[in-house]
Amino acid sequence: MGKLRLGHICEAAFWLVLATFLYVESFEFDRGIEIYKFGATGWPRALLLLLAVAAIGQFTYQFLAGDKSTSGTVGAASDDGAEEAARQSGHSDFRWYVTTFCLLAVPFLYMRAHDLTGIFLTLDKEGVHTVKLVAAPLLLAVYLFLARGNQVGAILTLPLFFAALLEDLGFYAMAPLFIVGITLLMGERRARWIALTVALIMGFLLLIFVSLLYVGLPTGNISPFYDLSHLLVTLLQ
Repeated sequence: MGKLRLGHICEAAFWLVLATFLYVESFEFDRGIEIYKFGATGWPRALLLLLAVAAIGQFTYQFLAGDKSTSGTVGAASDDGAEEAARQSGHSDFRWYVTTFCLLAVPFLYMRAHDLTGIFLTLDKEGVHTVKLVAAPLLLAVYLFLARGNQVGAILTLPLFFAALLEDLGFYAMAPLFIVGITLLMGERRARWIALTVALIMGFLLLIFVSLLYVGLPTGNISPFYDLSHLLVTLLQ
């Protein structure tokens, strides 16, 4: 396939899939705006179109020029052994790319879990909450399984997964788990230092945003996470 490497194909596929997913998601807020004839989705969809065009353009250029498309400092960086190190560590084989894609799909699967379930079942508000409460630990288990052999993909995915869970489960319950996860992925294994890191970061954030600035952090909308968040806010304020 011309001068393409596997990384070129996977990179283009990632950006195109992401652009397509976000375009589909844009129908959730497709509303008219009185002062802007293109509506609320005009600029987001324009940016997604540019993203897709850039991905296709980069893919075409790599198809024609391969790795010779890099020059100067970038080209020198590709000759410093980094590519060979990535190959030896398994960060450039097909299996690594597949697990990375699967990891990155986890937060988006959570976001659409109720829609996927709604294909087969009619869900009311409580049903949606139940689906999300079931989906969260199941997808977390999938994330942990895939993360064992793909630390880079795990680090890229964890902030997205955290962001996806925030609206439903809240900052106060999810932030400590996120801090623990990042600390473990960075190589820290000492329980004392992990606990100290969580306490310091959470203490600082709660002091600044809740006690001093009175800025509302996401409390979630599913019990018992909402109840826990509401209790903490009441105590701190």
